[in-house]
Amino acid sequence: MKKSLLFLLLAALLVRLSLVYFQYSGDVKNHLIWGHSFLESGPFGFYGRHFPGFNDANYPPLAIYLFGFAVFINLVVLALFSYLNTLIAIFPSFLVPLFSSENMQAAFLKLPAILADIGIGYLIYKLTKKKLFACLYLFNPAVIYVSAVWGQIESLPIFFLVLSLYLVKKNYLASHAAFILAVLSKQTALWLLPVFLIIWAKQGNFKTLLRGLILEAVIFFLLYLPFALPPAAIASYLTTLSGSSTLVSDQAGNLWHWLFAGARIEDNLPFLGLTVRLWSLLLLVLALLFICYRLWHRYSLQVAADSLFWFSLAAFFFQTRVHDRHLAPALPFLLLTSYSPKPKLFFYVALSVYHMINLYLSLGLPFL
Repeated sequence: MKKSLLFLLLAALLVRLSLVYFQYSGDVKNHLIWGHSFLESGPFGFYGRHFPGFNDANYPPLAIYLFGFAVFINLVVLALFSYLNTLIAIFPSFLVPLFSSENMQAAFLKLPAILADIGIGYLIYKLTKKKLFACLYLFNPAVIYVSAVWGQIESLPIFFLVLSLYLVKKNYLASHAAFILAVLSKQTALWLLPVFLIIWAKQGNFKTLLRGLILEAVIFFLLYLPFALPPAAIASYLTTLSGSSTLVSDQAGNLWHWLFAGARIEDNLPFLGLTVRLWSLLLLVLALLFICYRLWHRYSLQVAADSLFWFSLAAFFFQTRVHDRHLAPALPFLLLTSYSPKPKLFFYVALSVYHMINLYLSLGLPFL
């Protein structure tokens, strides 16, 4: 690895670590409770548990494993500091209450997403051979805001999606494995399945595609196995696909947000002969058909990146029930597109500014 690239990755990591302690979104409290439950009561029956005052678990197993692991690492560090505090007189005692504070527990839960950010930056460099593009992603305020300030795990499925694209020519089956890990990180990764199916079909043949899909099924059930047996695993995953909202827009600055002036309206509202939800799905399907047609007839790895970018954009702007942070996948895929650098950079900056404004108006961290 070139020293300058290593410096960029380390600098991006340090910037994020400098922000992890101070504030976090309310969702992190859910993640913290889920992580403790996973450690204390085990995974079996986890998705049937209720957490008074908090949301029921609605993230797939890989996210839950990582929440549990983050809680475990925090407890190990706290136990180590407590031991050293009793053993060594000059040990800085303030570290014990600091590492037991809720802010520090939240900081540990942010680490998987932060490391995913760094991984995405590295993959962008590997795919484009441009440190500028990696830098634009690594130091994008909106990207940093979501993972290091909010504590959301959006970058985790994005990392596996970009990894899947990177691996498709290098290790076909590993590309499938990366994709299913994205799906098991967060359900929003499934939006891009039709595009990836074309990518895999073009890179291989029917037999290789079938082997890849079988591998995905095996990984899916293996990671779910501690939580539930296969039939229950499928049912458990399907119940989470509708998401946690039924609003036309859940603070996302998309088409429906602007059309209904930001009102919090249920998406079963009749609109021009159909419900808003049906209009949103119709628009999304039409966008998908156009994108997939272009990809099938003009396939290349960069056109695949074009397709992933445009469908990420369509999913955010056309779908109902989406959240503000769901624009996040469009940013790295935009940097990987086939378009010429100047318009690409202009659009990237404009989209990043729009994304950041949307995020800040939704949560307002830091509280001013």
